[in-house]
Amino acid sequence: MTITLSEQAFVESYQESVQCQLFSENSDQAAVTQLGHKRLGTGYRHQIQLREIGLLIHRYDLQDDVAIFRKQPELPMCVEFGFRVSGNCSMRQAGQNFLVYGPRSSGNCLLPRNEQFLQVDIHLSSLEMLGSFMLEESVAAPAIEQLFENAMEQMYYQVGSTTVLMQTALNQLLNCPYQGLTKQIYLESKCYELVALKLEQLTAGDRPDATQPPSHLKSEDVERIHQAKDILITHLDNPPSLLELARQVEMNDYKLKKGFRQVFGTTAFGYLHRYRLEQAHRLLGTGELSVAEVAHKVGFADRSYFTKAFCKEFGLNPGAYRRSQRGIFFTG
Repeated sequence: MTITLSEQAFVESYQESVQCQLFSENSDQAAVTQLGHKRLGTGYRHQIQLREIGLLIHRYDLQDDVAIFRKQPELPMCVEFGFRVSGNCSMRQAGQNFLVYGPRSSGNCLLPRNEQFLQVDIHLSSLEMLGSFMLEESVAAPAIEQLFENAMEQMYYQVGSTTVLMQTALNQLLNCPYQGLTKQIYLESKCYELVALKLEQLTAGDRPDATQPPSHLKSEDVERIHQAKDILITHLDNPPSLLELARQVEMNDYKLKKGFRQVFGTTAFGYLHRYRLEQAHRLLGTGELSVAEVAHKVGFADRSYFTKAFCKEFGLNPGAYRRSQRGIFFTG
């Protein structure tokens, strides 16, 4: 028989059960719950909150087929990297990984009985945090550019095959030999490694064919691209999406993306990111505004991400740079 549950009810079936201490209380702050719905079968959800990312390991063995449906669209509050280790369903198969963010539409997923499902999910709190993991090359990848520029308008969902390197990292994460703080650091490093490998997979899939000659832009197209650049830097704190930007300059969004790379050597997002940091560097140098005020003024909503991006670009955290410049201003 098939048991039909909403997505929320399926998740709550874990939460209703009494927590079981499969791990030492001193080992981490994980919440481990058994599958509560007796008719479903057995399993658990192991949630670990690391310093900046969330890790969820869930495994279950179902006694009956389970159809899970999402009642209504929802907006997830995180960027999710998922890795299906074992078990197949109508949406994801063993050996697949996925990256998802944005408004999700309603849908159904059928989980067959008598299969062990094991999946590892890594959650980042925001797109800005995801940006802190990426180098300029990966920012320029069209697949990742699409995630940043259209995420609030439509769901981003990308599926890939889990590589040998990913499988190795997953096995190490699932069989962590450490406890306490060492375990936390080890798990965090494996999560970072998996995120990096997934981003590299996206970037490699988007690398252009070197045998294809670059397209030529008309003078009016170059003018529109420069106009788009001006719009971006005029609205640092609330820039338009790529689609809206293309509409404002009366240009096809795909042509704008390709043309922006040809003219400025990076994507619209990459250019805006670099310009924001340059402006932050200039403002901090005056010593007139606090780090928080500067971050807000140039459009960084996440203070932690701003600090990381600034350090990566200039080799010094924004607070230290501001203090060093104030020392120059007030000396003599």
